[in-house]
Amino acid sequence: MTIKSVFIARLKMLLAVFFCVAGSVVFAQGQYARYTNGKSNDQWFTFFVRDIKGLNVAEPPGQEQTQKELTDLRQKTPPAGKALQLIQYWDAGSPAYRWNQLGYSLLSLQDFPTFSRTPTAWMNIAINDAMAAAWNIKYKYMRKRPSQQDPSVKSFVDPPLSPSYPCEHTVAAAAAARVLSYFFPAKADSIMKMAEESAQSRIDAGVQFPSDVEAGWKLGEQVAKLIIEQAKKDGSDQPWTGKMNTDPKQWTGEYPVGITTGTFKPIILKSGNQFRPAAPPDFTKDMQELKNFKQNFESVSLAYYWAAHTGFDVWTELANQKIFEYHLDKNTPACIAIYTVLHVAIHDASIAIMDAKYAYWGIRPFQLDSTYHPLIFTPPFPGYPSGHATASSVAATVLQYFFPGDAVLFQKTAQECADSRFYAGIHFRTDNETGLEFGRKIGNYIIDNWNKR
Repeated sequence: MTIKSVFIARLKMLLAVFFCVAGSVVFAQGQYARYTNGKSNDQWFTFFVRDIKGLNVAEPPGQEQTQKELTDLRQKTPPAGKALQLIQYWDAGSPAYRWNQLGYSLLSLQDFPTFSRTPTAWMNIAINDAMAAAWNIKYKYMRKRPSQQDPSVKSFVDPPLSPSYPCEHTVAAAAAARVLSYFFPAKADSIMKMAEESAQSRIDAGVQFPSDVEAGWKLGEQVAKLIIEQAKKDGSDQPWTGKMNTDPKQWTGEYPVGITTGTFKPIILKSGNQFRPAAPPDFTKDMQELKNFKQNFESVSLAYYWAAHTGFDVWTELANQKIFEYHLDKNTPACIAIYTVLHVAIHDASIAIMDAKYAYWGIRPFQLDSTYHPLIFTPPFPGYPSGHATASSVAATVLQYFFPGDAVLFQKTAQECADSRFYAGIHFRTDNETGLEFGRKIGNYIIDNWNKR
């Protein structure tokens, strides 16, 4: 069965039920977006939390405590100032929206050991698995929102369409904050403060009971702990014991940065070398093409633009843009799927990229011809294949799956990213072309496996 036929079959099924939990398939200007309807854990794929029902989550409070909570909510002073700002800030987008923005803002190539582990993938897995459990609990107990139980309780944002218990924003906040705190311990205090503000904002907004938030926090933390234990087993703690390459026809340097990344444990790929490309050709013609290239305003602009971004930021914001354009921002299951598959794909691609780089030790332009001076600083690891080109191709392939009507935009963005590395003078065209094809293979494999869940 082709991807197109699978999509058509799923689309017919979704149209049959049309309304499910948080949204519907969206059509706009001849384009379309697919999503997971995820009403229960039976329809929501989890990565590491296999026994959702085995998680320790209490039943929602009975009528007596509920009435007490309703009384407290009615008596709360209407939010103003910072409290109102926090309500509006955290209500924007899905529960995972702000956390994905924070996640990519914390990443830096200056801290390559952490960067190479792709913390945003583990964060989104934690949110995904915790939210799957939350959705199961929500539809098991069907607790109504405060304003549904008592119309005199004012909501300061639109109440989500899903049941109230547990609070989905708090689930995401606790899961994300705990995972990010593990990867960025120096910033743990500020990260956890943000999570607490997110949770409190839902009570202040009048859309959650305090007990919803308490249960959501416990659930998110519980799942985050399980995901962190898995992250600790990714192989990143293994030291490099090999020998530095000395062949002058290949890449050489003071230290092979990221050389162990190719041995990390993938999440969906079978191994880092599963789609390893063929060995690179002789780069003599590539070198001549690079030396003959004449820069212009556009080429210089693209070179600096992509050099100034990690890629996580560009592709996450593109996903955000499409989520908002298709009005999926209130569809929590859809957003969770998009963010998680995107970042898991980039995680596995990072492993595959470094595996290929150190399988061939592909030489960089300035090393092949010492008279050549690149536009920007050359990264301290082999060139073949291009990491930017590969990762962008993976991201484009994933987003194209979720938003097929925007395929041209995603492909164009990936191509610009690849070309920018040539313009910058740090990659041969062959590095980039190989990377684009390499990325498509990885992306399609990730999608196919996610589809078989």
